[in-house]
Amino acid sequence: MSEPVTAAGWSHPAPLPPPPAPAAPRFAGPRTDHVAATVLAGVLVVLGALLGLVWAAWSPPGPRALVISPGVFVPDETESFIAGDGRFLVIAAVVGLLAGIVAWRRVADRGLLVMLGLAVGGTLGAVLMALVGHLTGGGTFHGGANTIIDQLPLSLHMHGLLFVEPAVATLLYGMCVAFTVHDDLGRPDPVRDRVRPPLPVSVGGGAHAQDGGRYGDAAGLPQQRDLPPQ
Repeated sequence: MSEPVTAAGWSHPAPLPPPPAPAAPRFAGPRTDHVAATVLAGVLVVLGALLGLVWAAWSPPGPRALVISPGVFVPDETESFIAGDGRFLVIAAVVGLLAGIVAWRRVADRGLLVMLGLAVGGTLGAVLMALVGHLTGGGTFHGGANTIIDQLPLSLHMHGLLFVEPAVATLLYGMCVAFTVHDDLGRPDPVRDRVRPPLPVSVGGGAHAQDGGRYGDAAGLPQQRDLPPQ
């Protein structure tokens, strides 16, 4: 194909078409953020009850204790309390990590309500896990004065661990939001697409930034004005 020739005798290639825009992810349908947030919170709550049984089965038995008076006792110096809280931390962190990943992978249901569902469902699920584990872990707090209790119930002593699951889930989800390529979280926005046309590509393939994608690599009209007449 021959190259076009200007009046000054200089030739330059035809303008290159702009590169195609990256394909946006496909979506299942209209926005259903509130439905996804509700379902996600409900699943985390139910999962918390089941994980309470796992926590009770995985944790070591509670220590023995000497009852001083009703409601006042002195436990043995063992690592049972630390071991129980540590296993709770592991379970809560893993569930929060998986919940954040699953919530982000649902491309058609991204938004603030989904993050709120992670926070609420993760908190309630962690509370329910601690409660179910306490009720099913065996042991008792009751005993007469100057008697020995063979096993104290499984309890969560570091109450701040109740917020590990929602914190991990929302932090991971927020990081995915911050580093996503699409400024709309990958969600379709018909109003924006209707009122704002797509931005033109400033630099095409093989073009310089100062040429704006019009003249390619060869000398163009702006450069010819600086050359001596032929």
